[in-house]
Amino acid sequence: MSVIVPHYQLTVVIGLMERENKILIVRRHDPEHVQWHHRWEFPGGKIELHETPVDALRREVKEETGLIINSERLLGVATHHWDTPKGIQQTFILLYHSNDFSGEVHLNDKENDDYIWEKPESIALRSDLLDGNVKMFEELYLNNPFQSTPIH
Repeated sequence: MSVIVPHYQLTVVIGLMERENKILIVRRHDPEHVQWHHRWEFPGGKIELHETPVDALRREVKEETGLIINSERLLGVATHHWDTPKGIQQTFILLYHSNDFSGEVHLNDKENDDYIWEKPESIALRSDLLDGNVKMFEELYLNNPFQSTPIH
């Protein structure tokens, strides 16, 4: 068994924005990073040094989609390793869910160039979802044994 030795670490927040039993996914516009360019993902991003995870989630979702989160729920934490030109990046992902938000989607064209509202059961079947998102989505959303009440 080989051991992955990360070169650096990153913590990000991701928002599963749910409306009418569909989840928002956005297509990443990142031509400088071929492994991420034009792959679908959930809105979110890095936590800045001065922010709490919830502050970062609300800021990132608003910046990327224009949606304003009123309340959210932490579903869990996942870890993913990315092979990048700088070395292996260990990413801690805090996955949140919200169906209490306002506004309509207006993309930040610098980061995302398309969006769709997708049924949850279809998301896990997508081959064009960013690496790590499918497993995280299945474990923390679709098959989460710790949820006392259904999310939908």
